[in-house]
Amino acid sequence: MCCIMYPWGEGGIILGIVDAICVGTSKNKPKKSVHEAFFAPGGIKGDCHFGTETREISLLLTADVLAAEGKAKMRFPPGSLAENLRIKVDRPFLKIGSKLMLGEDVVLKVVERGKRPDEPHTYNYMGWCLLPDVGYFLRVISGGKVKVGDRVVIEEP
Repeated sequence: MCCIMYPWGEGGIILGIVDAICVGTSKNKPKKSVHEAFFAPGGIKGDCHFGTETREISLLLTADVLAAEGKAKMRFPPGSLAENLRIKVDRPFLKIGSKLMLGEDVVLKVVERGKRPDEPHTYNYMGWCLLPDVGYFLRVISGGKVKVGDRVVIEEP
């Protein structure tokens, strides 16, 4: 078990870990896994989506990736599904408005889950695409450096 939930006010605090950080130099291609990255308002420095208005960071829960791997009978390496972050947390979903604290300084806010059905998604990995259905999009509230293995604290609204 990777994570613990502590009651706190109206919501709760959940602990997890950063499983992968990924950046891409061009859209419509897989992102590359990196050991650390600098997060700033606008997204991840060096990522092709840096400066996007509201969807600054894309996130997949590791559990959702593992479930898809079981169905697909193949592995999805970090970044292959166009995600910036994978986190391991004992939670089936994240609530809109949740704040994620990563490492020492970074604070992200969940602004959207998935994509609207009428909205195109231009990238898939061998026919698989998880962001429109189970992905999350986040905004950077406070920037800093994040490393794979860093603690994640999730404060639910």
